[in-house]
Amino acid sequence: MRKKAHIDSTLTKNFLIGILFFFLNGQNSAFSQISVNSYAEVGSNAVSQGVFGNFSAQVSGQFGSFNATTGGLLSISKAGENIFSAYSLALSNDIQIHKHNINVKGFYLWKPISADFRETNFGLLAQFRASHFGFIVGVNTRFYSFSQAAVLKYGFPDSIHTSFWEPVNAMYKFSYYQQFSPKLNFEASITNYDRYFIQQETNPMILTNLTYNYNSNLQFYSELGYMQAGLLNMHVNYFGLYLRGGVIWRLN
Repeated sequence: MRKKAHIDSTLTKNFLIGILFFFLNGQNSAFSQISVNSYAEVGSNAVSQGVFGNFSAQVSGQFGSFNATTGGLLSISKAGENIFSAYSLALSNDIQIHKHNINVKGFYLWKPISADFRETNFGLLAQFRASHFGFIVGVNTRFYSFSQAAVLKYGFPDSIHTSFWEPVNAMYKFSYYQQFSPKLNFEASITNYDRYFIQQETNPMILTNLTYNYNSNLQFYSELGYMQAGLLNMHVNYFGLYLRGGVIWRLN
């Protein structure tokens, strides 16, 4: 139905307005700390038709106890129809539960899969970390839909559903941390999501991260990710191997 194609855009607007209102209403001070996280990655998977390349830039701002992060992803591959392939926005804060610090984050993720078709995600995550172990658990809801332009372009009848809703998907990340030196840190994780994609619960991936703290304002990192087809799922999506290198620059 044409009306359903408009559901995700309406929710998107309401969600973004809510985050903006919460931000403006909750804080009167300017950002106390701003950082830029930028990376490039190469890899291959079942749908890239060869090697793909991605470039991402994310900007984070700390205001009081809250942190806001926004960024986008550029992708180049033989199979890719859109160079601009993802946009994300997140707001997080630390809370205390039984004397333990828990980071709670709400996020929005938008992905134009093609010129006519897009994916929209809303989610909530909670993170706990100890010295060597940590976990993140949460849920997301996801919409797949044709754009309004595509609905008009192809003349879909009212009997055709132009959007699909996945009400609830579980998200998880279980990590092990090891500090090799004051400047060098290692992390290994099993997870079903990464910065710009969220898989089904039965599609886990292995993600390793090596971070070098050059100084208090500059941090370099490299990541290696590997994903199999997943239990009870067809081999049709992001499954493959990728290598990522990035830098985090704290501006103040």
